[in-house]
Amino acid sequence: MSTFAAKRYDGTYMQVPKIEWNVLLEANFGNPDWEALYPLNKSGAPMGLLPPRLACKLFHDALLVIKKSEENPKFLQDRLPEMSHKAYKKKQWRKQMLECGKRLVCRLANGKGLVPNCIGEDAFIHVILRDLFELGWRRIAQFVEHLPETDKDKDYARIARLAANDDVACLYRGGEEGNKETKASKGGGAAGKSKLSATSLNDCKGWYHAYENDPVHMLDHTVTL
Repeated sequence: MSTFAAKRYDGTYMQVPKIEWNVLLEANFGNPDWEALYPLNKSGAPMGLLPPRLACKLFHDALLVIKKSEENPKFLQDRLPEMSHKAYKKKQWRKQMLECGKRLVCRLANGKGLVPNCIGEDAFIHVILRDLFELGWRRIAQFVEHLPETDKDKDYARIARLAANDDVACLYRGGEEGNKETKASKGGGAAGKSKLSATSLNDCKGWYHAYENDPVHMLDHTVTL
């Protein structure tokens, strides 16, 4: 049992040890085999939500967002709902939001797809998807050129529909949809239920409380090098 699992904790990611980000960057996250992690069926269609090329693109787009956000905190702030900007000014909250993005990157590298486990991670998915089209494919050509192509590679609307939380999207429009269950991607293209009823969307202090607070889910972003 890990040290974390043995500890008493309340299901918040603020208690989870920070990811050794520089170590992962230097090791290229264990050189993910995107084709093996996100397989295609005999017809050439993705067996889950993400085809290998799009998984690879989301991974590199998220890395870019994190890099720019570390260089300029306003870059990430401008991509979050306005109602969260007051909380974002607090250094600890801001760091936790970046950790959300890093956990999503690690899950992509682990073959888990876009599987959020807190409101902050759901919000970061919206951040990633915002620039998905504009960032394009040329800058990552060297990473995807050897991967098989599918007709789902550029179906961004499908990803937005199945992987982006609708209640978080409402925050961008100034809506208040807290304390309500909503559909969210749980990996493999299957829509599951996120547990937003456990925490109000409009209380940013609770954005890092896990939907599933057992050690298995809270540590599923761990990358083994």
